[in-house]
Parts: sequence; C-alpha cells; structure tokens
Amino acid sequence: MPTRTREALLASVREFVATEVIPSAPALEHADAYPHQLVARMREQGLFGALVPLEYGGLGLDVTTYARVIEEICRGFMSLAGVLNSHTMAALIVLHHGTDEQRRRLLPRFASGAARGGLCLTEPHAGSDVQAIRTVARRDGDRYRISGSKMFVTNGREGNAFALLALTDPSARPPHKGMSCFIVEKGEPGLHVVKSIAKLGYKGVDTAELLFEDFPVPASNLVGGVPGRGFPHVMSGLETGRINIAARAVGVAQAALDEAARHEAAAGETQPALADIATRVEAARLLTYWAAGMKDRSERCDLEAGMAKLYASETAQDVAVETMRLLGPAAQATSGIVERLYRDTPLMIIGEGTNEIQRTIICKNLLQRHGERPGALVSRDGLATEQKQMVLLVRQAVEKDVIPVVEEYERTGRYPASVVEKLGELGILGMLVPGEYGGLGLDIVTYAMIIEELARGWTTVAGLVARHAVAAHAIAGLEPRELRERWLSPLTRGERRVCLVDAAGTSAARQEGAGWVLGGSAPLADCDERADAIVVLAPRGRDGLAAFLVEGGARGLSFGEAHETLGSRGLPLRDLRFDGVRAHGESSLGSSTRALARTADAATALGLAQAAFEAALRYSQQRSAFGVPICQHQAIQLKLADMATRITAGRLLTYRAAERLHADAGDDAGSIMARLETADTAYAVTLEAMRIHGGYGYTNEFPVERYYRDASRFVTARADMDLDRRQLAARLAGRSA
Repeated sequence: MPTRTREALLASVREFVATEVIPSAPALEHADAYPHQLVARMREQGLFGALVPLEYGGLGLDVTTYARVIEEICRGFMSLAGVLNSHTMAALIVLHHGTDEQRRRLLPRFASGAARGGLCLTEPHAGSDVQAIRTVARRDGDRYRISGSKMFVTNGREGNAFALLALTDPSARPPHKGMSCFIVEKGEPGLHVVKSIAKLGYKGVDTAELLFEDFPVPASNLVGGVPGRGFPHVMSGLETGRINIAARAVGVAQAALDEAARHEAAAGETQPALADIATRVEAARLLTYWAAGMKDRSERCDLEAGMAKLYASETAQDVAVETMRLLGPAAQATSGIVERLYRDTPLMIIGEGTNEIQRTIICKNLLQRHGERPGALVSRDGLATEQKQMVLLVRQAVEKDVIPVVEEYERTGRYPASVVEKLGELGILGMLVPGEYGGLGLDIVTYAMIIEELARGWTTVAGLVARHAVAAHAIAGLEPRELRERWLSPLTRGERRVCLVDAAGTSAARQEGAGWVLGGSAPLADCDERADAIVVLAPRGRDGLAAFLVEGGARGLSFGEAHETLGSRGLPLRDLRFDGVRAHGESSLGSSTRALARTADAATALGLAQAAFEAALRYSQQRSAFGVPICQHQAIQLKLADMATRITAGRLLTYRAAERLHADAGDDAGSIMARLETADTAYAVTLEAMRIHGGYGYTNEFPVERYYRDASRFVTARADMDLDRRQLAARLAGRSA
C-alpha cells in the first residue's frame, strides 16, 4: 500500500476513534453491550478485510499498518480490537493454508464482514496447552461431525464462521499429528452457546463457551483439504496474533499515558514518573513495529513476536497501575476511563499464550538461535554492507585486543592507552568526523552499534572512545575552519586526546570581546588530566547550551584529586574547575552534543547488558542441576527471556534515538528515553546474570562481578537523569494541555 494511502487510512481510523468510539465506549463498556453500531462502521471502512489481499476484496494491509490500526482503536476501546483480531486470525488461516477453492469461496465473505470470524481453540480443561484438546471431528460421508467444548471464544455469540481445531485421529502420537482445522459455520443443529462469560474487563465484546454435539461440517471446509495438518495451521497465525496483542497493549498503554499527562497538566505539578511511563510505552511500540516488520518481510519472528507481546503487555499493566497511582482515588471513579484500563490490561498478559508461556518460548528460541546475529538480538539485515563490515571488524578487535587484557587493567587500574591506540588504528576515534578531515564520517546508528560492541568487551574503553568521538563531532561544528583543521586530523589519528565534560548545571560562559570565558566547575567528571583538549558543555546566558573547546593546560583550568571508582576502572573521576578559562571555539550544537552523549551512554549500557546476558546464557547451558542443564529449568528460562527482552527494547530505543539524531530531527526526547531504559536494564540484567551464576558470579573467576560493578555507573547516573526525566515529563504534560 502506498505511503499516502496508508497514512490516509490511519488518519481515518484515528478520526473514527476520536469522534465515535471514545464518546460511546463508556456506556457500552459499563452495560457490557455488544457495539453493533461501531462494528458496522468498522465493516464500512473495510477493516474486517484488513489483512485479506485486494484480489479477494480486502484492504491488503501489511502487518505493520494493521498493528498501527489496532493501536489506534485500542486507544479508544480495546474490546473493538478483539472483534477484529479473532476474525482476522480465522481469515489468515484460510488465506495461508486453505485450498484455492476455499480462498475463493470464503475470503471475500471474511473481507466484507458477511462472515464474522472467531477462533475455537481453547478448551475448558486445556488452557494454553493446545495439544491437550479433546474435541473430535469424525468423518461421516462428505462431512465431518464435531463433538466437544470450546472456551473463551471471542465473537462466539455474534460471529458465524469459526476456525476450529479438532482431533481427526485421536490415536495419533504425538497428538498434534492427528489434529485438523475446520471452518465451522453456524446454521446447522448441534452448536450451542452454553453461556457468555462474564469478565473483569474486555466488556462489550462477547466471549462465549460453545458446545458442539455431532455438529455437521462439510468436508470441503477442512482447511487445506488434508487431515492432520491443523496444528501448524493454527500455530502459524500466532505470530500475527501476538503482534496484535502487543499492538492492543500499546494502544491501551498510550491511553493511560494520555490520561496521566492530562492529569499532570491540570494539577500543575509534573511527576518525573510520567517520563518513565512514556519511555516504556515508546519501547513497547518499537518492539511491536519491529516484530511486525519482520513478519512483513516473511522472516521467522516467533521470538520477536513473543518479545513484543511480553514486553508490551507487561508495560500496559505497569502503566495502568502507575496512572492510577498518579491520579489517586479519582482513578477508581467509573466515570473515568482509568479504572477500565486497569481492568483491561490483564487480558493482554493472558491472551495468545500467557506471558509465562511466552517466556519459555522466547528462551527456547534463544538457545536455538543465539549467535546467528552477532552482538545483537535485533536483525541488522537493513544495514549497508559497509556498516555490517565495520561493526564486525570492531567485534573482532574487541575479541582479540580488549577482552584478553581487561582483567589485568582492572587489577592495576591503569589507563588503557595501548588498547585505545590499537582501536585508533581502525579509525574509530574519528568515526563521526567528516571524511574531509580524515574521519570515517559514519552515521550515528553505526556509531551506537560500535560503542555497544566496545562495551561488550569493557565499559571503560567504550566510555573513552565514545567521549572522544562525541567531542570530535562537536569540534567539527566549531568556527572558524582553521580550528577544525588544527584539531580534527590528529584527534582522528589518535595523536591527541580529547574528552567531553557536561558542566551545564555547574558552570556558565560569558562573552569577552570576540571570545568566551568559562567559570564554574564540573564535579566528578570522567576526564583525564592528560587530555590535549576538553569540549565543555555550558550555558551561554539566554542563548542556551553551547559546546566550547578548551585546550589542556589552559590558564584557570584545574583538576582535583583522582577518585577511583567501583566500576569502569582505569577511568577515574576528577573535579574540574574553570576560573576564567578562555575557550578557543564555540558551537551552538550543545544540545545535540548532549543528546549524542546520552545515546552513547545508552549504547554502553546495552553492551554491558549484552555481555552479562551472553555470560548467563553460556553458564546456564554448561551448569547442571538435578541431572539437566539449568537452562532447562523454568525459573532460569523466565529470567533469560526477561533479560533478552529488556535488552532488545533498550536497543530499539537507542537505535531510534540515533536515527533521529542522524536525521537532525531536533528532538532529544529519544536520547532521554534510550538512556533511561538502558540504565535500568544494565543494572537489572547484570544482577540477574549474577543470580544465574550463583556463588560463582560473586567471585573474580567470572566476569559477572565486573559487569555488576560496571553497572553502578548507570545507577549513580540516575541522579543526573532526574533532570532529564523532569524536563521530559513537563514536555509531555504541556503537550496534553
């Protein structure tokens, strides 16, 4: 679908939600009344054929656009998406696995909404274990007769065409080889709606228990025409189903965020928690679109869809609860929507396979597929060949030149000069410097990937290289040109060192003649006194944040005593003072330089978390308990799945922030979110890695204790990030006002 047409459709859905869904949802929800009028309007818009190809009368949307449609609908009324999802899953089973005759006969009816679809999979005794079903389909001439019960059937009362899984060979072993899928249409005797199931939330859409008693189904409705293939037919749709659940969760979470922002704007006092909520919602959205994009490219995405469903549903739950906390007792009022969101969110945790099931699936996929994508669980298929080669080159250098010497440098606390020199030979010290000055001129996404790879080996080296590269990038924006020519080439070759110091809150610049003079301090800066230059971020009156170049040894520049640190050893902290220090250059790119530094911090945290995760994954396969590797124990599987999912969410936020910086989008919210999410992730993942290692993780024999120490850098940075949180929260509240 052309971009313009896709955006027009999304705008139409957005308007429909704003003008028709949101005003009518409260009454429908509280009465638990089926939304006939809204469903009819969705049918008019063609949404029942969202994923059905044009040749069969559908819209032919890609999965990403479909996810965005579902997200928009769920911002208004999540129950409506349930009507669409079950219907769409039934249609997709026919599309992907039906015979040509079945597609020609059934898909136009699904697309128009004349056939209202649903899924008959779950049974009262089986729950998420689809292989434990007991419903039987017995051949009787040119038809099958179906007997059994199905539970939690969305559209069970209002729908008329269901994709049903039944045993055609109850003796088959394993059982799934005897399962077949049928399109069951109402109209014959033997199908009974036993009851509509009352629910905590998800009201307005019917959820029913169905009983089949010798119900006749034409043999021509056996999907694919061959018995025994139903289980993979049904399972193949779960990827799209889980992406749908993730999109639903994002929509509900966004609705809660909108309510929280409106409340904070009205209260006039913005809580920093609003920034945390927004960060989680954006990460969930990116995970969902990432999985949907893989589905659109016909890539295997059971791992990715599971991650999206897991993270987004847990996010929706957490955001709904946090919104209730922000609103206080008023959130319980049934006249508002927050209490409805609080009731709706548990469904996404349970639906399409509980999150505990998701975690076991994710872990099994990790064990099978880990290593296919070096250094990341995010596909890098979209990268140019040169980018892939550069990232791989850095990874090889880390394996060869960094990891073998980390412990020695950690023990002595020495500055890793030889390591930085070897990395400089690759040109990465000038990776953000334009080619005309001898740099690589890489894009910021590749830069973030390289910093992540370095941090996988050692956060100290990642920090040194990142700060050097960001400072050089800032110098590339300085005037006059002579200044750039004098500094950039030697910085790129590693002949000179430069560090970056953010002194925005503790120093200021004043204009003196044609230049600038700095006054103030920079407490506990990770800057080496041997640096040949320092790029200082400081305010210049009302003109905002600027980047200033100060030469090492400048008059008025002084360094305090070195403070050794718990983590990132070899990079001590020092108090810097600026007593009338003259700056040799100035750039208005202070805010973008800070955003770039935040993105580097996020990439460093990611690399640290990735290293800890890989260590935990290896150890879980090597260590046995009760006769089996501990990776086969469910408790460990749940931990590994959560670790990998959090890392992936943080990585997507970081890459998005880098993309926006490279495009000069002028919005630093992405870098704030990336840093917030990855800082928490680095601490959480390193601690979980230590738990998995047990007592060995507490010893110096394994690198996990170093990872945990290094994570303290991000824990202590939280105080610095609180200013970012408050600013982002105020921006969000202002946007809603």
